[in-house]
Amino acid sequence: MIELKQITKQYPGQAMPAVEQLSLSIPEGEICVLVGPSGCGKSTILRMINRMIEPTSGTVSIKGKDASGTDPDQLRMGIGYVIQQIGLLPHRTIAENIAIVPRLYKWPKEKIAQRVDELIVMMGLDLEKTRGKYPSQLSGGQMQRVGVARAMAVDPPIMLMDEPFGAVDPIARTHLQDELLRLQKEIKKTIVFVTHDINEAIKMGDNIAIFEAGKLVQFGTPEEILTNPTNAFVENFIGHDRVVKKLSLYCAAEAMQPVGCLVSETGLPSARQKMMDAETEVAFFLNAEGKPTGYFTLAEFEECEGDLKCLRKKVLRTEGAFVQTTTPLPDALSLLLEFDSDYLGILKGKEICGMLSFKDIRRHVYRKEGE
Repeated sequence: MIELKQITKQYPGQAMPAVEQLSLSIPEGEICVLVGPSGCGKSTILRMINRMIEPTSGTVSIKGKDASGTDPDQLRMGIGYVIQQIGLLPHRTIAENIAIVPRLYKWPKEKIAQRVDELIVMMGLDLEKTRGKYPSQLSGGQMQRVGVARAMAVDPPIMLMDEPFGAVDPIARTHLQDELLRLQKEIKKTIVFVTHDINEAIKMGDNIAIFEAGKLVQFGTPEEILTNPTNAFVENFIGHDRVVKKLSLYCAAEAMQPVGCLVSETGLPSARQKMMDAETEVAFFLNAEGKPTGYFTLAEFEECEGDLKCLRKKVLRTEGAFVQTTTPLPDALSLLLEFDSDYLGILKGKEICGMLSFKDIRRHVYRKEGE
């Protein structure tokens, strides 16, 4: 979708180029995150893509066509652009802000109104309470959502996002990230996303481009970059906890193992033999409705000497030690620590389908590390 070929941007009076000999291909329908320290050229690249500034040399191609041959205004009208400062017009309502580009396209009023309402709802905002408000009446997170809605107004195939969530609080930022990822599954835009936060890059990107002083130093999937940093700069930029960061790339279902033993109330007295036959050290307990409510280990069974009241207490201690198959591994690890627990039950809906231990997480991550 977007092809940068040997792009260089040299500003007058500067000894070093802002961007130097950059060649980069951004696939259609994916999020490519540009990440690096301040001043490494990330925002300059965005501005060259939509021709707010021109490269000193090299070409920017969009859908195989040299962007320099397209009228800049026409080019920008087909590219959504979201910035950290949001840039909403303070004297216009939220509906009027979102409608700016459709009006430039001379859409009929009815079509504009329908699209504005659709986008307000899509952004998770209350339609009746939001449409007629002015930007100053919204929170930072709400204004950022409106900025995204405005960029999507004419359904552009490309969106450029320059630190779009950098100005909001951490809770709102996480929610906005999640909302964008949810939307992306439906709308499949080609998104170029700028951030200086490697954790945000790992979460958001299908591919990540890491820059140092205007030069691309590594390009690849989050997993590739975390597994094989290309040099000391990338390794330091990622951080010494890169293996821990890798956990966020996987979910519980990928690391779980099968449940060895399920035990009901009536099966508690014979649970030890059942666990021995299954060659497992943990049994998950099912209540009268067949719902998994906790677990106990073989060691705990022997500690209780088969006493059912004692075993029920062991089960009660772990009644919250369950996650869904889609739960990210960092959340699963946190729950293991919170419960001071050896295992978690893995649920698909309400049904138990696996279990997870520290050993399973470690085995999965290091197996991926060694691939």
